[in-house]
Amino acid sequence: MSASTHGRSDPDPSEAYNLEALLRQLRATTDPALSHQLQERILADTMPWVEEIVDHQLPPTGFPREALVRAGYLGLLSAVCNWHLSRGKPFRSYADNLIKGEIRQHVRDHVAKPRVPHWLADINRQVDEAERTFRLKYDRLPTLSELSNEINLTEEALAEILRARETLRYVSLDEKQRQNDPLPEIRLERIRNRRQEPLPIELRIQIATALERLGELQETIYRNLFPL
Repeated sequence: MSASTHGRSDPDPSEAYNLEALLRQLRATTDPALSHQLQERILADTMPWVEEIVDHQLPPTGFPREALVRAGYLGLLSAVCNWHLSRGKPFRSYADNLIKGEIRQHVRDHVAKPRVPHWLADINRQVDEAERTFRLKYDRLPTLSELSNEINLTEEALAEILRARETLRYVSLDEKQRQNDPLPEIRLERIRNRRQEPLPIELRIQIATALERLGELQETIYRNLFPL
């Protein structure tokens, strides 16, 4: 087995063959006990994939290696337990995506994020609910126009909301790069209703923002009156 220029070992063809044989058995069996045994064998055989990703495919995250390996293992475990969801994709690619996804989620969960205004969180919930309702009703995802009609926001307003939520969700794996992660800058002048309402969205945002600031002020006053 030769070493690559990146300090990683070239894949052993016999390992890929063994994995494919195990996956074929797993697809063919209807015996729960045998299925469990095969999954445990696949999990043990593919565990080095997690270490390879952590050691060679990630930038310096600032997190302990052990924590990243544990997170990656959860992704691998999910791939093995849900192998049938790979939908024709090579199992290695499918597993790698889930491993990296769990590692990214671990980083995201442990990195301080900018505070989300209550009104934006509420609109995000409306967007998610409208999307689910539309998909159940029509068995497809809505277009931007259809979704904006469902929640009564202009397409420009919905695009602004979607841009802001993606910014809030994004977290760099690279520790240094995280210092330059984009912060949400919501252009409120773009948030308008598609159809007229008794209480327009811009006025509701102003009221919600004022109430939120009042709550922060009350909390500050309370802390000063009753310090710990």
